[in-house]
Amino acid sequence: MLTRIVDIINNSSFIEKEGNILFCKYKIEDLTIVKELYDSNMIENLLVDDYKINDEVILEFSLSSLLSQGFYMSVDLFLKWNYYELPAKEIYIQELRCYLKNSIFLERKYSSVINLISQIIINSKYSYQEEEILNSIIVREDKSLFLSLKYSNEDLDSIDEESLTLIDNFSEVLKSDTITDKKNIYLNELIEFLIVKEEPERFSFLLKNFKSYISKSASTFNFYLRNFSFNKLKVELDAKALEFYQKLQAVINDSQAKLIAIPTALVFVLSTIDYDDINSLKNYLTLVGLIVFSIFIQIFINNQKSAIGFIEENIKYYKLSYSNDASELQKSFKKVYKERDKQLRRIMQIQILLWFVPVLTVSIIMFVNVYKIISFLVLLAYIVNSMIWYFSKFKVDEPLSL
Repeated sequence: MLTRIVDIINNSSFIEKEGNILFCKYKIEDLTIVKELYDSNMIENLLVDDYKINDEVILEFSLSSLLSQGFYMSVDLFLKWNYYELPAKEIYIQELRCYLKNSIFLERKYSSVINLISQIIINSKYSYQEEEILNSIIVREDKSLFLSLKYSNEDLDSIDEESLTLIDNFSEVLKSDTITDKKNIYLNELIEFLIVKEEPERFSFLLKNFKSYISKSASTFNFYLRNFSFNKLKVELDAKALEFYQKLQAVINDSQAKLIAIPTALVFVLSTIDYDDINSLKNYLTLVGLIVFSIFIQIFINNQKSAIGFIEENIKYYKLSYSNDASELQKSFKKVYKERDKQLRRIMQIQILLWFVPVLTVSIIMFVNVYKIISFLVLLAYIVNSMIWYFSKFKVDEPLSL
């Protein structure tokens, strides 16, 4: 349908626009075409059935109906109806006397601006639509910018090839999640660049002066890189690694006074056990006290484990803030990971030593009891064997014969 409409209008010797009607002189070559236009509400002519081949008629095209077919009288009218979304169907613009797809540079500029708007909306704190115009509010730290995303054909005309490349590159910066520092700096500069302009003019001013904006943003970013050099990054990572290293060491160092109680308890218990009366009440009370002591020390050790776990969480969150410098993180935190493993091994050794004390005490009591039983059984066996041996020396005399 669009192709037929374009052919009729472009081949007409008379075209005039009045209100919502486009008058177009047309010499009828095919009645079915006129009938189809009428049935589709493209034209508002009356008595279409009375037309004949070769008749010259003034077709009254409805401009609103032409829009539905993708026919626009001007670029501004096209933009008004397609500000923020690329049309899915074919578009013809009468002002350019060509299809949008054939106006390569216009289509590229139009597509790039729509992509830019899309990324601005994504990176905005808040956005809304008012009178078919999208508005966004960009917030960064203590700065904010209201940006009305309205543009015109004049704004698109101001975009040259270099500016178009810069717009596409900037959209990629906004789209990326791996260069957050650069994105934040560019958005901060966007606020500074446009805040001095009147609200309705800001987006148009940006498109017309995009080179200047990118130049300022690039200079600010390069200055940031110079002040946040590799050496400074390395120093900061090493300092943070040393801080975590010291915290891990402090987990054991701060508890040395408490841990000395473990060998003390071992000496005390082994020296106070009554080995002569191994099943005495005193021994069992000592054993119960030792188990309670071990439970308290175990609770303390669990607290130390929790402290190490908390430090590990802090390391994990800190590493996320430097995810772009993974190799340097690994180098700086290599000793930290070794110290973490060392401290965990020490805690395991302390736990083994801690529970070795009550286990040894129980083993001693059991051993003494078993020893006494075995000694008694050995003595009993000796007595029985001795008796057997003693009585075996006597022989029973044979009975006397009669």
